[in-house]
Amino acid sequence: MCELLGMSALHPTDVNHSLALLRPRGGDLGPHADGWGVAFYEGRAAQIFKEPIPAAESRCLAFIAEYDFRSTIVVGHIRRANPPQIGRAAANNHPFSRELGGRSWVFAHNGKLPGIKDDPAFALKRFLPLGETDSEHAFCFLLDRVANAGGDRVLEAGGLRAILRAPVTALSELGELNFLMSDGVHLLAFANTKLHVLPRACMERDCRQRVVLMATTPLTDEQWSPLATGKIHVFAAGQEVP
Repeated sequence: MCELLGMSALHPTDVNHSLALLRPRGGDLGPHADGWGVAFYEGRAAQIFKEPIPAAESRCLAFIAEYDFRSTIVVGHIRRANPPQIGRAAANNHPFSRELGGRSWVFAHNGKLPGIKDDPAFALKRFLPLGETDSEHAFCFLLDRVANAGGDRVLEAGGLRAILRAPVTALSELGELNFLMSDGVHLLAFANTKLHVLPRACMERDCRQRVVLMATTPLTDEQWSPLATGKIHVFAAGQEVP
């Protein structure tokens, strides 16, 4: 399958160390050799870098992992094509991005959703895929639901959960659904198999920062916790929103 990386922070910060640890899993220490991508938010716009090559071989990702890109929300992904015939192509690389309500929405998925393209229950309307993956189809399906429910404005965490609860449940019944999704304000996370979370707080006198990291498999020896499955988690400013 694939591996996800996510970050929500109170103040802009970098994920250099996390990207450096994730990079070799893309074709060196791990089998996820069919592409990589990472999105950094700058206000309402997401700056996205991605290539349909192994992350471990990417000079671009090596540069990004050392460069001081700072953001309050980051979504990253390394890809293993499944099925293999949906191969290496820029259009198949995560994270996917669309504009809705004058802001970038991004989405990255780990898993497989067989039958989604042929099932009329998941027919698409406003948003259409550029590539061939079931993941991008799922993203377009979710964005259609958000747009129909008033997504042209920034929604509160509770509103996002309410809108997405039924469509996410329907998608999760198709197969493996672990995803990160953001509107530039919130970072949404859902897992029906595996996703881990690591809160980091720095509240010393000269440090007022909160950071939450997410990864499919823990990146460090710290105390990562499995994200509770079957629930839409919403993070903002470095903490989970109740």
